[in-house]
Amino acid sequence: MNTHHINETVDFWELARQCSNALDTSMRNRKHFTDMSDVNFLMCQAIQHPYLTPSSSLRTSLIVVFEGPMVDEMDELKRAIGLEDYMGCSSVHGVGPSLAVFDTVRNGALDCACVYPASLHSRKQMQTLINCMKSILIGAAKI
Repeated sequence: MNTHHINETVDFWELARQCSNALDTSMRNRKHFTDMSDVNFLMCQAIQHPYLTPSSSLRTSLIVVFEGPMVDEMDELKRAIGLEDYMGCSSVHGVGPSLAVFDTVRNGALDCACVYPASLHSRKQMQTLINCMKSILIGAAKI
C-alpha cells in the first residue's frame, strides 16, 4: 500500500513518476497483492466507523488509477450485433475511491470514462477536473 502526501508545491510529473515507480517496484517484487488483508481490514473499519472517512462519505481516496489500459479491438463484432457505443466501468458500493477514470484505446484514440458519486461532487467540479486532465495530456503530447 502506497501513500503519497502532496501539497500545491509538488510538481505533477514528479508525483506521477513517484506513483509509477512505486507501482513498478511493488509489481516487480510481487508485493502488489500482499497488502490485500490490510486493505480489507481498513475497509471493514471504515464501514463500521464511517465518521473516520472525510465527511463520513466512506470515500478512502480521491482517485483510483488502473494499471494498463483496455484496448478495444472488437469493431467487427460490435457492427455485427448493432452496437454503436458503450463504456466500461465498475462501481464500488460502500467504501472506495471518490473518482474513477477508466481508460480505453479505441481505434488508436484514447477514450476515458469518469465515474463519480454525484452526492459528493458536482458536475461543474468534474468538468473542471476533466478540463485540467485534458490540458495536462495535451501538454504532455507536445513534449
